[in-house]
Amino acid sequence: MAYEPDKWAKRAKEEGYLARSAYKLLALDREFHVFRRGDLVLDLGSAPGSWVQVALKKIGERGFVIGVDLEPAKVGTSVNFAFLRKDIYDADLESELKKIIKKPFDAVLSDVAPNTTGQKDVDQWRSHELTLRVFGIVKNELKKNGTAVVKVFEGPDTPEIILLFKESFKRVSMVKPEASIKGSKEVYIVAKGFKSIFT
Repeated sequence: MAYEPDKWAKRAKEEGYLARSAYKLLALDREFHVFRRGDLVLDLGSAPGSWVQVALKKIGERGFVIGVDLEPAKVGTSVNFAFLRKDIYDADLESELKKIIKKPFDAVLSDVAPNTTGQKDVDQWRSHELTLRVFGIVKNELKKNGTAVVKVFEGPDTPEIILLFKESFKRVSMVKPEASIKGSKEVYIVAKGFKSIFT
């Protein structure tokens, strides 16, 4: 049976977004005001680039986005976008970010997901480990009162992740956007008001 795109995939194609995931971020931004004009944004797991597309539209010409992924983001060239082809586990990732932007970020986004096996427990554990790594980057790279949007696969380890975010942010919400695939375990943590030493 041929693949039949759902309404979100069709809409993405019609409206010029690289993936249906754009509508997840758009919905989260409407509800939580993730972006402001002129923001510096770090997008982890940025390929194919739909979240970069959304962020660039929201932050305007005075903002800047850095995307990180092992696969290239297919958003074309832009004076306010830079791409690092790296694994989020690479030891030199944060030093490479500093070569591009020395300031902390206003927002850190992560749509990172593990390569799924179909085994629920394994996939949730892999997602948990990825999220811990993302959280470490958030703590090092986000500015005071900044915002983080992080995908997780909901499971028995999720409360631990939520607690970590609540210890470091003033407001933490867990949301499943309408554009998420039905039956998917993915949820998004939206954390506002980072308690950072940076200003």
